[in-house]
Amino acid sequence: MKRMFPGVVVACALALLLASCSGGGSQPAATSTATQPTVAPATVYITGSDAPLPSVLAFQITINSLSLSDGANTVQLLSEPTTLEFSRLLGLRALLALGSVNPGAYTSVTVSLASPVISYLDLSTTPASVGTINGTLTSSTITKNLPVPLTVASNGLGGLHFHFDLRDSLAVDGAGNITGSVNPHIGIRALQVDDDDAQIDELHGGLVSTNTADNSFVIQRSNGRQLTIRVNSQTQWDGTTGLAAMATPAIIEVSGKIQADGSLLADHVELTTSDRNFLAGLVLDAAPASGAASSLTLLVREEMPPVTGMPVGFPAKVNIGATTVFNIYRFGLPVDQLLFNSSELVRGQRIAIGGVADTTVNPPVMNARRILLHRQGLDGSLNPGSVVITSGNNGSFTLVANGFFGYLFGAPLKVMTSSMTRFINVSGLSALDNGTAVPLRVVGLLLKDSGGNPVLVAGAVIANPEQ
Repeated sequence: MKRMFPGVVVACALALLLASCSGGGSQPAATSTATQPTVAPATVYITGSDAPLPSVLAFQITINSLSLSDGANTVQLLSEPTTLEFSRLLGLRALLALGSVNPGAYTSVTVSLASPVISYLDLSTTPASVGTINGTLTSSTITKNLPVPLTVASNGLGGLHFHFDLRDSLAVDGAGNITGSVNPHIGIRALQVDDDDAQIDELHGGLVSTNTADNSFVIQRSNGRQLTIRVNSQTQWDGTTGLAAMATPAIIEVSGKIQADGSLLADHVELTTSDRNFLAGLVLDAAPASGAASSLTLLVREEMPPVTGMPVGFPAKVNIGATTVFNIYRFGLPVDQLLFNSSELVRGQRIAIGGVADTTVNPPVMNARRILLHRQGLDGSLNPGSVVITSGNNGSFTLVANGFFGYLFGAPLKVMTSSMTRFINVSGLSALDNGTAVPLRVVGLLLKDSGGNPVLVAGAVIANPEQ
């Protein structure tokens, strides 16, 4: 086994929120293993978030089934197996599944897992390379009793939080090498309906159809499932002027909240590309290193549809042309192209790319039409003595990033905070200035400063995130 970063830590979260189903949701109803009373069904949606993978570049696992039980009846939440890649979800929430259940008081959850695949940074080669391990599960079916039952009434709303801890789940040998053995450590608890996990930060799919009379459109996700997206006067648009201007083919990215009818009400709609290829991941390098980049290397963490020769968890080359459009997702200000363009690419940025994949060359290359900078989360610890306070929460500190990002940055990362930064589990910037290396999770936009170095503009700073 080759050398990897030791001490892998991850927390994967799924939130299931239940609402009345009055038509409009495009997912098929889930099945039950026991006879259910004749009552109005409820819609279930599953969101994923918080997956810090310090040394792991990608962690994919298949959920074969996920069910709720009230002690007598069992309701299946997934109509088909779903393969998830968790590393992209640190500090974010994405829709993972949607189904329906009968109302009831559910006391336990059972999940069946299969086929874990780990992509990791291999430091035994020069330069560092990407390695993969097909993991082996020590247990494929896990049942967890809920500390507080999940009670769902007709036309009601509830939720669950699913916590997958890779720090305890991935076995390592005495030298700190990941062995490939995966012993799933999972925690599940009921959520309040107004929790932050109800918000979907980002969801993308191919445009299927539009309905201007109904203020809605339909997208098809990578798993083939379709979802209705509703818009209103509060919806913000980027890449297109509105519903009437959208046409197939197109890949659309949205954020918003799932509604009672199984649709999603969008607060933001972005037309990522009018072509048929979508890649998302982390910037590893831009070329040339200074000035306007003509290409970049992307660590692929998501793609739609799958592209031969550009697998998830591996690097891919992206060409940048003179007409490539740069934007910041959900930024909402006219200066985004001043902050992010071909001259402002920096290692570690989380981006989404729309364009055309050229598979006639070896290796394949993505010709980018549109590149979007996304918010991202980073785990690490405060660099003691680095806090600088201008006034209130306006100031900065440096973060010693964990694992892979520490390797990418090569030095502590500067984090800028402001009066708009949310401080969680800590009272504010001044409270961090206590001389200790407190564990932190920071969520925000990674930009390039005037000296060409990465700087994270923080939207949220979370102290002791694993507690």
